[in-house]
Amino acid sequence: MNIWGISDLHLSLARPDARERFAGRWRDHVPRIESQWREVVRPEDLVLLPGDLSMARNHRDLQPDLKWLDQLPGLKVLSPGNHDRWWNGVEKVRPMLRRTMSAVDGDAVRVGGVVVAGARAADLPRNQPTPSESAAIDRAFAAAEAAIEAGLKLRTNAREPLYILWHHPPFDHFGRPGPWIELFERHEVSACVYGHLHTQDQWSRAVQGLRGKVRYHCVAADAVGFRPLRIGTV
Repeated sequence: MNIWGISDLHLSLARPDARERFAGRWRDHVPRIESQWREVVRPEDLVLLPGDLSMARNHRDLQPDLKWLDQLPGLKVLSPGNHDRWWNGVEKVRPMLRRTMSAVDGDAVRVGGVVVAGARAADLPRNQPTPSESAAIDRAFAAAEAAIEAGLKLRTNAREPLYILWHHPPFDHFGRPGPWIELFERHEVSACVYGHLHTQDQWSRAVQGLRGKVRYHCVAADAVGFRPLRIGTV
């Protein structure tokens, strides 16, 4: 089984949104993702989607996006991003999901021989955080802790991969680690899969590959050419 990652699909099939207004590379991005996805992902593969799946604002408008995702090959695990306004708690999201999908938010699931944890991440400010930013960071740390603990309980042995989905970059703009990095290291998370970054400058600064004991993968759709990135095999 191959493990793939792609985030920030920004689907809007119910109410089409011309994302090329942000950058020309977004023109016709949905059919491009579908075409490249089908080229590489097999039905037995696992695809990790750490946030910003859909621009829908409610569960009704979300349905065409879920149907589109379900029809693509592979088993998918979703976690929330800052644009997923429809995500109103994982317990309310799970009943809507199609048969090929799972969701994590402060908890974990086991798919084949892989454990996937995930949580609502927080953005790291460049300067001294405001009280509201500090509160968001504290909530994200607690959610990461709960997600990893849930993942450890699902692990059958220490060699079984444990991935964490974390929408925002886990390091700040200057490459300084967020408080959750210590959690990832201490509990020997195999890899952190994240997105959110949409400019060349951001991509050039993104932490990628092995850092300490953990591998980091930025899989924002435009960063990976709208093609799922293979991040592991089991």
